[in-house]
Amino acid sequence: MTLDLFSELNETESREGTGGGGLPPGGDDGREVLVRMREQGVISALDAQFARRLTSLYAEADEGMRWAAAVVCHQQAKGHVCADLRRLALDGLVTEQGDEVRQVSVLQTHDDVEVWIESIAASSLVTRAGDEGEPRPFVLDERGRLYLAREYEAEFRLAEHVAARSAAPDFELDPTWTEDVMARLAGEEDPASAEALRIGLTRPLSIVTGGPGTGKTTLVVRLMAALVERALERGEEAPRIRLLAPTGKAAAAMAGAFARGRERVEAPDAVKEALPEQAGTIQRALLGQSRLDAFGRSPDVRLEADVVVVDEASMVDLSMMKRLFDACVDVPRVLLLGDADQLASVESGAVLHEMSTPGEREGGLARSLVRLTKSHRFDAEGGIGRLAAAIREGDAETVLALLVDPSLPEITRFDAARPADVVAQVVSHAEAVHRAVAEVDDPIEKLARLGRHRVLCAHRRGPLGAATLGARLDEAAAAAHATTTRAGWWRGRMLLVTRNAPDQDLWNGDIGLIEQTEGGLRALFPDGHGGVRSLSAGRLPTHESAVAMSVHKSQGSEFDEVDFVLGDRSSPIMTRELFYTGVTRARTAIRVFASVEAIRAMMSRRIVRESGLPDRLWND
Repeated sequence: MTLDLFSELNETESREGTGGGGLPPGGDDGREVLVRMREQGVISALDAQFARRLTSLYAEADEGMRWAAAVVCHQQAKGHVCADLRRLALDGLVTEQGDEVRQVSVLQTHDDVEVWIESIAASSLVTRAGDEGEPRPFVLDERGRLYLAREYEAEFRLAEHVAARSAAPDFELDPTWTEDVMARLAGEEDPASAEALRIGLTRPLSIVTGGPGTGKTTLVVRLMAALVERALERGEEAPRIRLLAPTGKAAAAMAGAFARGRERVEAPDAVKEALPEQAGTIQRALLGQSRLDAFGRSPDVRLEADVVVVDEASMVDLSMMKRLFDACVDVPRVLLLGDADQLASVESGAVLHEMSTPGEREGGLARSLVRLTKSHRFDAEGGIGRLAAAIREGDAETVLALLVDPSLPEITRFDAARPADVVAQVVSHAEAVHRAVAEVDDPIEKLARLGRHRVLCAHRRGPLGAATLGARLDEAAAAAHATTTRAGWWRGRMLLVTRNAPDQDLWNGDIGLIEQTEGGLRALFPDGHGGVRSLSAGRLPTHESAVAMSVHKSQGSEFDEVDFVLGDRSSPIMTRELFYTGVTRARTAIRVFASVEAIRAMMSRRIVRESGLPDRLWND
């Protein structure tokens, strides 16, 4: 079917590009706007075909609507929730091909954006926000933002859920008990941590943001211990607590951090025993919504819990966050934890950032927000902490100075002009990890040692992309084990699951290791209970090498040492958020492979996601 669609697209473009048949021409040169924009690399084949097919289904002949549909599809692919037509009329569509950055006017079919918006509003494909009637593919709001209907519905419903929790009164708690809990568990070293604990105790929604090592998980353990202790003292059952994260590896990291915090928290043994020991993925918790009924509809799912805690919330896209809040409608307390300065979700939206960044705006949601700034992982004078802070503040000169400061050996920069030199260095560093894994027999310790080093890449493809470096690193590791990578199934290979597999309880982002067992070669993965489980090759879901991975896939993970490969040229995906996320994956040392020019360009480029969610959260 896909081939048929694109064959049809190529035939249509061929006819229209030569002036024969097809849709009415547009633009100064007489050709249809979709053809011209495709040739210029402004939109993709998918954008063009989406617009043509949808307007054809609704018998919509207006070229302005066809172009608007392509723009919405284009923006969606870039992570935007909508196409802000008025903003795009001012700023244009930005395209980057190689080193060339161009701004292309979005006003291809109309000279005036208001006239264009009115023509869109009159289309049979569009309904105005707030209007009732038969559902249509697009929704146009009063600010000139054009949405796919499903994205508008997700944004609207999520805003409703958040507004309801923001407007809800505080939980009624005994003041004496609250003061005692705060005195015992909050501590005096960090006022923000004490405020976060107070919000968690009293508010139906808590949003706690902060960088790595600022104590978000420790805070949650203390909060859960306080709630469990209160219930047990009152002769009630301990509250049902669900710990969730966007990926399997983030859930495993969350469970491990929670287990360590449980051992340290000052609480009776009965309280510690009642605290959760496992964390799961959001996808797993919402699995029912992924299974359609006979009519193709998702059944409603309601999480049975008293508290739901979501870690790494910056990775949760708009649709998933809406589904999560739908499922938590009967859950008294919801806590979102994350770093709002990290990369936004791969899919559309930047929900955590928008929920935790009011700017000059005010609203009931402000009572649920707290930001932790004191790092317990990075020394205030240490290299990684200082580098992360400079990146977050956008100070390119300080970043470059820190990377060449001889007093900070834990952070270094290497030129990346010669890929062969980069490969040689990262191979030598990865070999040390493979040797460390081979030195021990305990499978649990083997998996733990995988976290000693990782190669992170800005790009997936290219001479310094994750796929290329991963292949080279795998070749070197296989050779060290006296085998080849040809079969893809050899002792010592690190695996990264790339697709959710509920039947195997494996999820996108899970990391494992192929090792020799009594039953032969098996893939070993943490079982979520402090143990290890093994799977044969036939039972593994889609996977790839984990020795080198993209920064996006590294979110939720931490490694002792990181080789961060960026390259000597900038690209559209190399943003300040990507730089910050990659740097903060390292615990003890990071080596940045990039040119000075690439770092400067990356520091000046920010992720901006078009969305109406901030207006709904903070202005309503």
